[in-house]
This record gives sequence, structure tokens and C-alpha cells, in this order.
Amino acid sequence: MNRKKYIITRSFFILILILIINEKLVAQNISKSQDRSKKIQKSLGDALKNFKVDDVSLFGSFDLTKQNINDNGITAPINYLYNSVNNNYFKPGYSAGIRIDGLYKEKHFYTFSVALNQIGVGSLYLNRHTISPYLNDYTHFKADHSFTSISFAAHYKKLLPLNELKKLKFYIVAGPSLEYKISTISNENSINGAGNRAIINGDLGAEFDNNGYYLLFAHYKLGTYLFQSSAPTQFNRFDIGVSLKVKDLF
Repeated sequence: MNRKKYIITRSFFILILILIINEKLVAQNISKSQDRSKKIQKSLGDALKNFKVDDVSLFGSFDLTKQNINDNGITAPINYLYNSVNNNYFKPGYSAGIRIDGLYKEKHFYTFSVALNQIGVGSLYLNRHTISPYLNDYTHFKADHSFTSISFAAHYKKLLPLNELKKLKFYIVAGPSLEYKISTISNENSINGAGNRAIINGDLGAEFDNNGYYLLFAHYKLGTYLFQSSAPTQFNRFDIGVSLKVKDLF
């Protein structure tokens, strides 16, 4: 009986010891997590301090877009007459959004922008398939010729040193932009994984600031699908538009 009591007592103390150790470990983990969170918040705070916001603007643009399509990866037994879907030209669209202009570390010009886009797309199919003399030229894929998207862009601006133009400022801009289709993808674009909503672009352009009254811009965007597609596509887009400061509009 004494041995049984001894075993029970020892087990009780071992359990208490385990609970104490576990509590200390949990407290240490919480403390480490809190320290890590504080370090991250401090790092983000320090990084954001380097970004100075000068202006918030609204902008609109006229767009011209074309896509070059490689349909060799499509294996679905569906064919489209080449001349009925191929139109090797740029189609018009439009965009509207908001942008932030500022300085990074008091010396580097930058812009962040968000836009809603209604895009028309001309299509050039890079491959022509044929079964002579039974079928005319055809393609395995029919791309969407319009879509609605939301886009995010971050651009670096370089002021051109034109000292003789004191009130007029010219910039060269470059940077990435990410676009996401929010409109419905057609059934043709859903075949064999051809449909893809995310587009990554490399942007290059020029901007003209007329003494802060308005800003004119012309951007070229070269893009492709962010994720793998069975119909790899290259997008070419030209944006021409104007930006006006919010404080001047309201």
C-alpha cells in the first residue's frame, strides 16, 4: 500500500513538473513571438518612414492592346478557322485609377497606382495548322478579345536634367505592374489550362509635368501570364493619359 502511495505521489510531482516546464516554454515562445512581431513592425515602420508622399492624383488613359498567342500546347479536339479569329492589330480600351507620387529617402521619385481597366485585345496567332486539301488554316485556340481587370503598379521616376525648362518637368519611368482579370473567362479559355487571370508586366514610359497643373504620360507595357498556361501569350499595350491632383479637383 505504501508503495502504491509512493508511485501516486511521484507521478503527481512529475505531472506538476511537466506542467511548470510546459508553462515556461509557452511563455518563452509567446515572448519570442512578441519580440519577432515588434521587430517586424519596427522594420516596416522604418521602411515606410523613407517614403514621402507628395501628391495623390486621379488619372485616366486610352489604351491600345495586342496579344501574341502560341497554341502549340492545346490538345483539345476543337479547331477555329485562322482568319476568323486572327486580327493582327491593336484594339482600344480605357483605364481609370488613383496614383501616389512621392520621394524615397528624399531623393528618388516613385509612383504607386491602382487602376480599373476595360481592355480590348487584338490577337496574333503564331501558328497556322492545316490539313490540305480538307481544311483551311486553323488554330486550336480562341482567345478572349476583351476583359475587365484591376492592376497595381510601382514605378521609379527619373527626372531629366533639362535646366532651361524651369516650370516643365520631364521624367522617364520604369517598373513592374500586376494585373488581375475580374471578368468572366470564356469556356474556350478554360480548356486545357489555357485560362489565366494574372498578368505580370514590365512598364517603360515618359511623363510630362506642366508646373503641377496636370501630368501627361505615355507608357508601354510588355506582359505575360504570371502562371503557366497551355497557350503562352505575350501582351503589348500602350497607355496614353492624363493625371490630375486630387487637391486641385476638390
